[in-house]
Amino acid sequence: MKKLFFLLTVAATMIISCGKNESHYTEVYYPTNRSLLVMADQTADSLIFASTDSWTLTSNADWCTFDSEYKSYTNKYENTWVQFSVPLTFTPNQTGKVRDAVVLIDGGQSTNAAYYVQVPYLGISRPMRFVSNETLMPTEILTLNLTASSVADSVAFVVYGDWTLQALQGQWLTPSATSGRKGTCKVFLDIDSNTTEAERRDTLLLTSNGVMDSIFVVQQAKVVTTTE
Repeated sequence: MKKLFFLLTVAATMIISCGKNESHYTEVYYPTNRSLLVMADQTADSLIFASTDSWTLTSNADWCTFDSEYKSYTNKYENTWVQFSVPLTFTPNQTGKVRDAVVLIDGGQSTNAAYYVQVPYLGISRPMRFVSNETLMPTEILTLNLTASSVADSVAFVVYGDWTLQALQGQWLTPSATSGRKGTCKVFLDIDSNTTEAERRDTLLLTSNGVMDSIFVVQQAKVVTTTE
C-alpha cells in the first residue's frame, strides 16, 4: 500500500485489553456524520477512518471508486488503532439525476459505511439555487432577473474543473470572462440597457468537467409612460 498513509497509536484510554480479551472497533472520521454531498463536476474526495481490525473496502456504485491497493488491509497490531485515508475518485454526473454510493468497511467483527450523494448540477451561488431537501433537485429554474436599465450584474459559482461560460445569444449580454480555472469564481456581466418595449432573454451556459448548467437571464422591457 505505497500510497496508504496510516497512523499507529496504542490507545490505552480507548482500547483496554486484558489477557486474551480482544477489542473490535471501527470509526469513520470523514465524511462527518458518515455522509457527503458531492457536486456534479466533483472528481475526488476521501474516506478517513480508524479500525482495530483487518478489513475489506467495497463500493456499490461505479461512479465512486478507489485504487485496488485500498481494497483490503490486514492489521497485525492486536487491539491497536490504525488510521487510514483513502482517496476516492468520482465520475462527473451527466445523468440529470441525483445518484448515491455506499462505501462499505467490512471488518469481520463490525461493518461500517460512508454515504456519498452526487447531485446533477454545478455549484452556482448567484443567482441563488433553491433546492428541495427531500429530492436534492432545484424547485425552480435558475434565473437572474434584470431591470430594463441594468448595465451590469454578476454570476458566482464554485467548480471543480476548468470552466467555460457562454451567452448563447450574445447580443446584449456579455460575460467579462468566458473561461477560467477551478475554484470560487465571480464573473461580471456587461449588459446593454433595454430600450425596447419587449422583455428579452438569454441563457448563460456554464460547463465544468463536461457537466453543463444553465442560468436564464431575463431583462424587463422599457417602461413606457403615456400622457393624456
